[in-house]
Amino acid sequence: MEPDQAEALWRRRRSWVYAAFAVGLVVFVVWFGIPTDRLGLAALATGFLSIGLLGRGWAAWRRMVLDWVPFQLVLLTYDYSRGFASPYSAGQMAARDYPTRGVHNDLGLPLQVDLPIDFDQWLARALSLGDTTPTQWLQAHLHAGPVDGTAIPWFALLVSLTYCSHYLVMPVTAVVTWLRDRAEFRHWMSMVVTLAVAGLATYVLLPTAPPWLASSQGDLSGPPVLRLTSEGFDQVGLGMVGSALSLGQHLVNPVAAMPSLHVAFATLAAGFWWSRVRRPWRGLLAIYPLAMCFSLAYAGEHYVLDEVAGAAYALVILLVFRWLRKDEVLSRNQHAPSSELVSRRA
Repeated sequence: MEPDQAEALWRRRRSWVYAAFAVGLVVFVVWFGIPTDRLGLAALATGFLSIGLLGRGWAAWRRMVLDWVPFQLVLLTYDYSRGFASPYSAGQMAARDYPTRGVHNDLGLPLQVDLPIDFDQWLARALSLGDTTPTQWLQAHLHAGPVDGTAIPWFALLVSLTYCSHYLVMPVTAVVTWLRDRAEFRHWMSMVVTLAVAGLATYVLLPTAPPWLASSQGDLSGPPVLRLTSEGFDQVGLGMVGSALSLGQHLVNPVAAMPSLHVAFATLAAGFWWSRVRRPWRGLLAIYPLAMCFSLAYAGEHYVLDEVAGAAYALVILLVFRWLRKDEVLSRNQHAPSSELVSRRA
């Protein structure tokens, strides 16, 4: 068989496998929800990339694995070490028993409850919202009743999808950059790992109760804060997806709130793509972190203080890596032969 014919055959085979992959993914999401665990997302990403390498030989597949595995191992270590930052025992986690007063983690550091409440109440007063928090104000004005399926606002699905997009932004960006430019892939993943490690360190040093937890324990005065991240799926008959999301939320450290990594990764992704897309798309990039901030505050997942901290972490990492990249390019140019520099300028 001629090389062109062989490549055409493999192209058709890859198309069929991609189609089967897409159908399988849709069925999985409908029945089990959007995958949020690192191992499942890594398997999806590498599976998708492996399809594109069918017929290209083992060397191409081995190169892909060597690119992805080191970063994924670091992120898996991060995921499984988050439990050590939690001040709750395995029994408390299983029973969903999360006291907030007199609680310390293994390092003896106390759970922060009042700090974010005080900041958000100050912010609400500064915005003339009254003696409340932005989360309570949003729920009082935008959510008419209890979480019972009878008072779900029209935008609830957008809130749920925005919240869940956090689990897809990192791997999707990684896949796109790996396909386009492996140097860009390494740049993105290095920032992701740095942000994850910085977040984990803060979870250990500053465990912080989110609004829904503080409210459930009576620490937050005023109307109760509902946890609304999954109710949008109930709105469109995907209650199983919402249930899977709620279950996943209770399997992780419930006081890993400061900083908000949902906001941090949304800001990191927007900043990363800002100079890589055409100007009309930048409006959407700017909206994404703001939509994430609204969704998290409205849904009772984070205080505004958590969100500000998350955005600050991401912006610092973007600036540091931008400086490192410029310094790397400058150093490479300084050590390049003069003939090479002339050819670059030509």
